[in-house]
Amino acid sequence: MAYGIERFFLLSYCLACCWPVFGARNSMRIVKQWSDLPYKYPSAEAEQLALDKRYYVRGNSVPIDVDVQHRSGGKKSRIFVTIPRFDEGRPMTLGTVDDEGSISAYPDYSWHDNQGSNCDGMTSVFRVAIDKCNRLWVMDAGKIGENQVCPPQLLAFDLNTDQLIYRHKISASNYVATSLHVTPVVDVRGQDPSDCSDTYVYVADVTGFLLLVVDVLNNRSWKVAHRLMYPTPARGFFTIAGESFDLMDGILGMALSPSKPGHDRILYFHSLASSTENVVRTSVLRNDSFISNPNANPYSMNVFPNERPNQAAAEAIDSNGIMYFGLMEPPGIWCWNTATEFSTRNFHPIAINEETFQFASGVKIVKNLKNEEELWVLTCRFQKVMTGTIDSSSINFRIHAEKIPILLSKSACSSPSRDNSIYHADKFSSDIPKYSFKYGSESYL
Repeated sequence: MAYGIERFFLLSYCLACCWPVFGARNSMRIVKQWSDLPYKYPSAEAEQLALDKRYYVRGNSVPIDVDVQHRSGGKKSRIFVTIPRFDEGRPMTLGTVDDEGSISAYPDYSWHDNQGSNCDGMTSVFRVAIDKCNRLWVMDAGKIGENQVCPPQLLAFDLNTDQLIYRHKISASNYVATSLHVTPVVDVRGQDPSDCSDTYVYVADVTGFLLLVVDVLNNRSWKVAHRLMYPTPARGFFTIAGESFDLMDGILGMALSPSKPGHDRILYFHSLASSTENVVRTSVLRNDSFISNPNANPYSMNVFPNERPNQAAAEAIDSNGIMYFGLMEPPGIWCWNTATEFSTRNFHPIAINEETFQFASGVKIVKNLKNEEELWVLTCRFQKVMTGTIDSSSINFRIHAEKIPILLSKSACSSPSRDNSIYHADKFSSDIPKYSFKYGSESYL
């Protein structure tokens, strides 16, 4: 019996054999790949209506994120993908992928065919997150293109029943006109595996340059502002596989440190247009009175003094505190043990391929039925979207996966740190910054 990504490997082996690796190190396997996204509609009438009303425009769909649910009892595992509505032509914004690669709307098509006319449906979803309680968290940005057609909302579905179990519509006081909520990270606070009530969701607002905090138990939210959530102007110019574009996006990549008794969890975050990594203790974010205090400690959020070689999008951290992220150049997936210094000498490649790893927009850690961790990555050649050069005659979108023990079997990321700190971020005091460094405005927190 297959317990995890082996369920998809028959297909992935076929795809990998048919696609050259250009002599590069490619230790992840391709599970799905597309030149353009194929959709499955509930009826021929629904498909025709989508064509007539331009709800579907061939070549307009771009997947951004992936997550996976491995199901027991003989049920097939499910791959979820998001398709944000950057403009018209996306018939659904969240779906599941079948064996043939077609995408069906989740939880069903009625949630999607409104195209913003029904704010109780889904308007535009960039990323999702599945938590340990088997809940799918969906952050609906409420925008089609630049138009805020519906208020942003956070949704949660019970994956056992596919029923909506939570909805939180974001108050207008917690976002701005330029806001775009793109990345949710779920913090389940209860130590008992069955305790799912005490949950917080942290959401990156990439163009509002804010962080949204949602207290699920009390159904309330607040926004957090900090200069580290802004883009770095010098890093707003991107080059991927020889194509360049400008994009001044703020906070996007986020990941939580593992939950450990007696230790506060740390939220790692960075702006897309940056090469730095920032940290904040979640106890700071969860304290809304502290956040709103104008005299709050300016060192509650910190930036590591060293930088990545270039920009990264999504990131994720496994149960051993190892972070995974994609770099724009060279296109690939890298790891960093968070117990070591954030430095290029501690960044190690685990999969490099100039063709297949262009712009890793979705990065997830998934546990299979044998409790093994897997790394799942969605790459989308976003530079071709930005430059208008995307071509449906070539493969544009890929989902990659591999078991983490296989990826780290010979990696320095799995070596224990000689430092006594559990996380390198622990070197930052909540009262006085340990590091003294200056390189631009980011040195003044």
